[in-house]
Amino acid sequence: MSRSDVYAVAGKIADGLGGEPYYGVVVVEDGAISEVVRAPGEDGLPSALASVREKAAAAGKMVDAVHAGTSAIVPGFVDLHVHGGAGADVMDADPQGLRTMIAHHLRHGTTSLVATTMTASKEDIDRALEAVETFRRSSPLGRAVIGVHLEGPFISHKYPGAQNPAHISPARREWLEEWTARHPGLIRILTLAPETEGAEETIRYAVSNGVVAACGHTDATYDIMKQAIGWGVTHSVHCCNGMRPFHHREPGVVGAILLHPELSTELIMDGHHLHPASSNLVRQVKGDRVCLVTDAMRASGMPDGDSSLGGLEVVVRDGVARLKGDGSLAGSTLTMQAALSGLMTQHGLPLHRALPHATSIPAGIVGANGKGRIAAGFAADLLLFDEEAHAVRNVMLGGEWIDFQNGGTVE
Repeated sequence: MSRSDVYAVAGKIADGLGGEPYYGVVVVEDGAISEVVRAPGEDGLPSALASVREKAAAAGKMVDAVHAGTSAIVPGFVDLHVHGGAGADVMDADPQGLRTMIAHHLRHGTTSLVATTMTASKEDIDRALEAVETFRRSSPLGRAVIGVHLEGPFISHKYPGAQNPAHISPARREWLEEWTARHPGLIRILTLAPETEGAEETIRYAVSNGVVAACGHTDATYDIMKQAIGWGVTHSVHCCNGMRPFHHREPGVVGAILLHPELSTELIMDGHHLHPASSNLVRQVKGDRVCLVTDAMRASGMPDGDSSLGGLEVVVRDGVARLKGDGSLAGSTLTMQAALSGLMTQHGLPLHRALPHATSIPAGIVGANGKGRIAAGFAADLLLFDEEAHAVRNVMLGGEWIDFQNGGTVE
């Protein structure tokens, strides 16, 4: 298909905003959704398609029509927190590895991701940022990378999780200044511990430069969290994991997340990071301030066995990644397809109600305009999603179908 042609994807549409699905035709031109033609029902799809063809013919264009069949047409998933997959990791600073990782997550429906670094030396983070920037400019799959999430190194020694404690540093505004100057617009999220030295000035600088300030791997008290919200913190990573828990005399980070609407938060729906009742509580309290993430590491999509994360040894058993040393959870092996399935299954939600947590909500958290919805003017990042199997059948990225039989190439 040439870029001047028109795709018409017909079927049942769940637009990513949480409303009831409807039948219609999604019209795609030049990598974006140009129009969504509603049909009165499934029987009305042929006439809706006919109107699309007539309009295209009047403009001298040919239409390539696809019928979704029993699958639903949904927006591509948006993952704000993903370290790796298919044996590759962002910290490898390898463009080929990035391509492998992104093709893996694309296959499972993630059409927009924020490549996430680890607590590491400044030099290693420098290399990772450079590799992501280069990949975005040079690869057709680079359009799936909407930025970088710096998870650390400005975190708490008490709650490092699977982050390498050898590289934990006080918050250094000058590092962030250098990174944003060298890579304008690349950094989308900065996760840090608000109680660490230098946090306030680093947070204020991040926010003033369009970077979402997030709390995570933190021992902050409830009062410190209230201060941090005043400085500009608006997001919290992997809720309840790697942070001071709720206590009735010290609500901690979790208490602040639950009580303050300014804070969005993430759920890792793998059945290991959170008890279903805990994730359900967070979702019901936070509503549209909750997004799904994978926090996937290089073992996502790989067999059980030895792996690594941030220079630390990891073992994966039954799909669960843990540090060899203390048994801490070391990210996950999730995909967004599996995360969405987990939300639907554990919380008893239909697709259209679960979907915003994987699409429009995370896009809104980082200001990814034009992502996460099916509407005119939005990116043509579409999935054909089998509601019964909770499985992605086809993926369109920027108006082009992905050919996974040839390693995730763009047709």
